[in-house]
Amino acid sequence: HPPHVTGHNTPKPKVKIVYKILSKIAPMNTATSGKKPTIRDVAQLAGVSYGTVSRYLNGNAHVSKDAADRIAAAIETAQYTPNNAARSLAQRRTLTVALIIQVESNETIVQASMSTAMAGANQVLGDAGYQMVTLIANSEDSTRRIAQLVNSDFADGYLLFSLSEDSTLANTFTSTKRPVVRSEISDRGDLPYPAVDFTNEEGQRDITRYLIEQGRTRLAYVCGPGYSPSSVNRLNGFKAAMGERFDDRYVYYADDWEVASGEMAVAEFLPLLRPADGERRPGLDGIVCANDSIALGVINQLNRSGLRVPDDIAVTGFDDSPIALLSNPKLTTVRQDSQLHGETMAKLLLQMIAGEPVEPHYVQLLPTSIVTRQSA
Repeated sequence: HPPHVTGHNTPKPKVKIVYKILSKIAPMNTATSGKKPTIRDVAQLAGVSYGTVSRYLNGNAHVSKDAADRIAAAIETAQYTPNNAARSLAQRRTLTVALIIQVESNETIVQASMSTAMAGANQVLGDAGYQMVTLIANSEDSTRRIAQLVNSDFADGYLLFSLSEDSTLANTFTSTKRPVVRSEISDRGDLPYPAVDFTNEEGQRDITRYLIEQGRTRLAYVCGPGYSPSSVNRLNGFKAAMGERFDDRYVYYADDWEVASGEMAVAEFLPLLRPADGERRPGLDGIVCANDSIALGVINQLNRSGLRVPDDIAVTGFDDSPIALLSNPKLTTVRQDSQLHGETMAKLLLQMIAGEPVEPHYVQLLPTSIVTRQSA
């Protein structure tokens, strides 16, 4: 028999709760019938409503301590296992986050900055119980398919990398109701999503000033692709550092972020890189690059052309990716923590999925720093 309890305010001991529940098991016989126990079975065992058990399972605070204790005991006794898939559907949750990358070149996907950011985001999301799926928009057909998925609400939230401001894919996100976090600052007023970005303009400005302080004042610039906000911001940093020295004729506008773009830039700049007749020094003494891959291409082509780095031409990059240590000479560059980038984006998205308010156009900027090596 259960112990006798007196007084209205005396807490009900768990022994009594378990006794009451055990007394109900025999007539239900769920443990021996082979039937999988349901929420309704748990509710009957605990002596509460179906809705109370549902609120308890979903972590709702509006469940009394007494009811919570009885439900917990009923779940253990009946060996009830929640159906997470059904709960997700009921809550309109998929426990999936889509990381979408928009690229012009497939080689961009395997760059260290991108792959490291993806790994950081995946770790944070996985620890929180979410599955990250990666979607690559590299053609009109893939963009159309991704847009259809977004419009079908297949994910609980989206991480957008390298999203072009004027693309069909960007227009898809003007109407989604799911949380979105971008990897770059946006100027579009109809894309009011928060962004986690680096101090791209400041980083490129600072490394350009570093070159100028070293006496390298005749500088050219190799810009990243025009669709990328990061590319635009880094160019603005170079312009700010050059001031009145800036000359758009000494800017090469690349179509992508790849090594070949750096090689083509040197081929175009070559008349300025070699000393003119009667002159002892070349027309340019430094090349600032929008990322490390482009800088590696620049260094490779300079070496082929018989120009010495940094004696004749100094070269800088941006990212501090592993490729910076593979160049000859090793690359002076701007460091950014790509893993932190992915982690921070994922954490911000999880906060939004949980219902925490985030101001429209909120931007979190991550720091950059100069890493000096042998190329400048």
